Amino acid sequence: MSDDFKADRLRNEKSDPVEAASPRFVFVPVILISMFIGFGATYLAFTTKTTGVETGDGRGTTPARTAPLSSGAYAKGKQVFTTVCQACHQASGLGIPGAFPPLAGSEWVLGPPRRLAAIILHGAAGEIVVKGQTFRGAMPAQKGTLTDEQIADVATYVRGSWGNSADAVETSLVTEVREKTKTRATPWNGGEELGKTSFE
Repeated sequence: MSDDFKADRLRNEKSDPVEAASPRFVFVPVILISMFIGFGATYLAFTTKTTGVETGDGRGTTPARTAPLSSGAYAKGKQVFTTVCQACHQASGLGIPGAFPPLAGSEWVLGPPRRLAAIILHGAAGEIVVKGQTFRGAMPAQKGTLTDEQIADVATYVRGSWGNSADAVETSLVTEVREKTKTRATPWNGGEELGKTSFE
């Protein structure tokens, strides 16, 4: 092999590759990052205008509405509900299918407030239909456990939560119902007795 040929080969031979030396790959991460940022900004720009901010995953629940009373009855009622009622009726107000009836959308909750107060005071046992579903169970009386104010507060809370939108319940109304039903020693006999009884 001639010296000229060797010299020509050496002049034309490329150097050994060095990591990250190729200019065409230097901008790939920059381009990808720019694309992600652009997509994120576009997504936020189009969704935040129409999407409200809500907590939780929204399975079957409606966020509680603003408290019906400015006195704090709604907030106090939530505390009573969490302590006394939530185990059966659940934090979602949907109850437990086949066991405990829902309070969300319940005709017994949204109906006459005196009747709701009477149910909380004396409890209920036997068959009751709620939102087209029949429940056979027992709700314990709270007349010896909760004060009239606590019953009014929790009634106000359930009538204004989970999409319910009914008037607040005043303490004086509960006191009135307690007085009118003071001789009652047993729970209400399900929906049949409750439906036939006038609490006005």
